[in-house]
Amino acid sequence: MARYYLGVDWADQSHQLYVSDESGRKIRELEVQQTADGLAELGRWLEESRGQGIELWAAIEKPEGRVVDFLLDHGVVVYPVNPKALDRARDRFRMSPSKSDGFDAYVLAEFLRTDHAHLRALEPNSAEGQELKMLTRDHQRLGRQKTRLLNQIGITLKEYYPVPLEVFESLDTKIALDFLKAYPTPQALSKLTRRGWKRFAKRDHHLSEARCSELWDKLNKPQLAVPTHVVRAKAKLLAALVMQLEASVKAVDSYSQEVQSFFAAMPAAEIAKTLPGGKSGTTVASIWAELGDAPKRWNSFRHLQAEGGAVPVTKASGKSHMVQFRFACNKHLRQAMYWFSFNSLQRSEWAKKYYRNQRAKGHSKHESLRALGAKWLKIIFVMWRDHKPYDENYHLANIARQMMRQAA
Repeated sequence: MARYYLGVDWADQSHQLYVSDESGRKIRELEVQQTADGLAELGRWLEESRGQGIELWAAIEKPEGRVVDFLLDHGVVVYPVNPKALDRARDRFRMSPSKSDGFDAYVLAEFLRTDHAHLRALEPNSAEGQELKMLTRDHQRLGRQKTRLLNQIGITLKEYYPVPLEVFESLDTKIALDFLKAYPTPQALSKLTRRGWKRFAKRDHHLSEARCSELWDKLNKPQLAVPTHVVRAKAKLLAALVMQLEASVKAVDSYSQEVQSFFAAMPAAEIAKTLPGGKSGTTVASIWAELGDAPKRWNSFRHLQAEGGAVPVTKASGKSHMVQFRFACNKHLRQAMYWFSFNSLQRSEWAKKYYRNQRAKGHSKHESLRALGAKWLKIIFVMWRDHKPYDENYHLANIARQMMRQAA
């Protein structure tokens, strides 16, 4: 069967394609607009080629997106190429640093033709798995946006009104947001009486008498005077930021509930919920979203550990031996594993002991949690591959057996 190699240099509005055959001869070069008509024309050519018994392989710099889905829907075998690999491959075809969309498409097609043995074809997740991945990533994105707003509010309050920062542990709680709206300036706070505070704290927000008195004492601490024009300007900014934060808090909470309910309906949830903390929250759902449900997605637990950024990069040459932090990885998976490892310290005996051993060796908190995450990823890989639930007692027995073998 003949085969065509497609190099796809994607963009927002249009995509540049270069097509060659098995001998490297140019078959076609075209620019495809990201419109219904443009994609329909490309689809017709793809179907005609397949109808002639030609196998279609495509190389592209990203593993997901509308153009990738389009190619997969038309029977094209898609090979995602790391941008760093493409950048180095350019030097094989042109010494000059100049580049263009057409040239990049040509390099992609030739790189796929000559080096496809070193590439892995894309195995997309099911529609359900893709939706979970989008939900969890959007949830993380909204969480980062909420954190940015909290930081901006904190900076604003420090400039003219630091009292709320001293009174409330977190500004994204309902009582803190209501307080900022009701008493946005030192002048408004000065008019607050003890009776009014009790009504606000006890009746409206159900604080205990002891907690109410504790916060009242903090509210009445002397504060530095701030010029009136500064208060007016910053109070206006605070009102705008608080309004955005309220909407952000609601969105994050809504997404959190949606992720949990969506993941609970998936078959993988029955296995994942056996992990420490897997019955609630979005952390385990985020991990499984990044794992995906394509059967051959992960070669081994080492592949998963590297992709999750849990293990460092070792560079050895002659007498030189360096161990460096792994920057190139799946950042979403690394963040989810970091918080999962942290939460497991209170729910898993061996995890807590392993973490303490790492700290005793002189490793930092973050290094120890990453090392613990690598251990968890090895377990999670077996769960994902064999569809087996996690058993803490079984794992403790395995650890005991390994220690006995080492002692022997």
